[in-house]
Order: sequence, then structure tokens, then C-alpha cells
Amino acid sequence: MNLEDRILEIMREVFDMEDVTTTASQKNCDRWDSLHHLTLASELEDSFDIDLEPEEIAEMTDFSRVLEMVKSKL
Repeated sequence: MNLEDRILEIMREVFDMEDVTTTASQKNCDRWDSLHHLTLASELEDSFDIDLEPEEIAEMTDFSRVLEMVKSKL
């Protein structure tokens, strides 16, 4: 499984939605609220064994930014 697929899988689990795609963002995903955002950050940290700073977590507002942030930490 590639990195994009792993992140999408985590996002689908966190948001409890099967139809999360690479176009997902806080603007078009109703379940992407502040609680789910923090849960997503925590799951990403655990899954990829990375540490995210609060500023970095705040910047993760859509799939592409989440992907960039995880890539920068690996």
C-alpha cells in the first residue's frame, strides 16, 4: 500500500466515511471538525511514527497538505 492509500485509509477510519478521496478538505467534508482533526493528527503520528507540531497540525486542512506534512516527516 502506498503512502496516499495509507493516509486515505486512516482518514476514512477517523471520519467514519467510505467515500473520502484525495479531494477531501475541511470545506467539503462535514465530519472534518476540530475533534476529528485532532484524532486524525494522532492517528497519523501513531501510524507513521512521526511527531507533528501544533502549527503543522493546524496547516493540515486538506488531503494534499496532510500528504505533504507526512512526507516531510518521513
